[in-house]
Amino acid sequence: MQKERIRDLYHLQNTVTYIPGDTLSIIKAPATEDGNAEAGYKYMVEGNAFSTGIPMEIYKFLYKIKDSKLAQLAGYSKFSLNDFVIFKNDKGRLTATPGCLHCHAQQFNNSYVVGLGNSYSNFQSNSDQYLKLIKAAIKAFYGKNSDEWKTTERAFNAMDMLKGRIRTEMQGPTPAQKIAEVMASHRDPVTLKFRADTEYFSVPPIVIPEDPPALWISKKRKALTINAMRQGGVLKHIVSTSLLTLKDTFEAREIYNHSIDVWAYIKTLQPPRYPFPINKNLAEKGRKIFVQTCSYCHGTYGEKESYPNKLIPPDIIGTDSLMWKYFIKYTGSTNWFNKSWFAASDPKSFTKPQRGYVPPPLDGVWVTAPYLHNGSVPTIENILNTKTRPRYWKRNFNKEEYDYEKLGWRYKTLSKPGNKKTYNTDIPGYGNYGHPFGDHLTEAERKAVIEYLKTL
Repeated sequence: MQKERIRDLYHLQNTVTYIPGDTLSIIKAPATEDGNAEAGYKYMVEGNAFSTGIPMEIYKFLYKIKDSKLAQLAGYSKFSLNDFVIFKNDKGRLTATPGCLHCHAQQFNNSYVVGLGNSYSNFQSNSDQYLKLIKAAIKAFYGKNSDEWKTTERAFNAMDMLKGRIRTEMQGPTPAQKIAEVMASHRDPVTLKFRADTEYFSVPPIVIPEDPPALWISKKRKALTINAMRQGGVLKHIVSTSLLTLKDTFEAREIYNHSIDVWAYIKTLQPPRYPFPINKNLAEKGRKIFVQTCSYCHGTYGEKESYPNKLIPPDIIGTDSLMWKYFIKYTGSTNWFNKSWFAASDPKSFTKPQRGYVPPPLDGVWVTAPYLHNGSVPTIENILNTKTRPRYWKRNFNKEEYDYEKLGWRYKTLSKPGNKKTYNTDIPGYGNYGHPFGDHLTEAERKAVIEYLKTL
């Protein structure tokens, strides 16, 4: 299966080159309703956006063994296991499920940073034994006819559907859009009801890796995704993440109503401050270089902030092209979405494949390693000098080792591909090329720019 996936990655890379007659565009998203930020945070940590999960007693057992091999089998680590949402199910029983913060929060510098993309994700683990154990424990403890098992069963149905279809080629990146794509393929677009025995569109085996973006940059974007594909009403796109466990359109509308508050909370998020002294004179030199070199795509910061929301064509940005190529060639999920409840009911959202990527806002960029949309570059120093980017590299997933000067993960360069913890930039979708815009700078100028980026 792994050989077939990699073969398909190479085939996609070499067969899709352009969109006939297409124009690059990002429309202005419609205004959202005013929400309650406090209620939004509460819903993120106690809400039922993912309305099925495991009983609280089972979760407590898992949490106690968060550093064990059993937890690692399921892809969890001590940096991410505590991001479960605890909510009361429709029977009034406490239930735990991985929620939004599974991808959009992370332990960093002894703090739990809400909004920081989780770079410890592990979608390579074979968790079959782990899941079998949990199934057996729930049935034995509560009974196979119990409400606890009936609630949990929907979660296991989703896991069975995703089994073997969302594996990344290495640890770190996530298959977020693949998860949504697989689950959508088994949902009626009008009712959103799940049908394990029906496939509404075919899903190719290719998995495109993504580095989870920081949530605090979302308020500046017109389109949520790096390829500007998801446009229109932002709240509907937030709700679409619930396709993993969603019951129907009635539940989708309930989640939508809560998403008004969630969006209000997201708009309050701010990046953590750089924790060490900053050379102000050097940072000011870096700011001037940044304005001349980087602001056209990434915007300006300070008292007069601006963010251009530009969609940059691939022949300019030059970064790994598999993500935009995938959605041009395989249109099943696009067509499904654009005739589904998400597009048909107000406020309307839509998806449109685009040729290129949107450079993100750089608020808090110093803490968001690794870099590029696939997480292929470990530090900002490497971003600003393409010659220094490692072809094969690995970082410590068991201990936080951050380089506060180069701004990124401390890493080890390898001479050849390694195990699943080694980033292999030779594989299509995982390339570290492109974005050469710092190559013309001197070492002193790069150092100044890095000093300035610490201030954002």
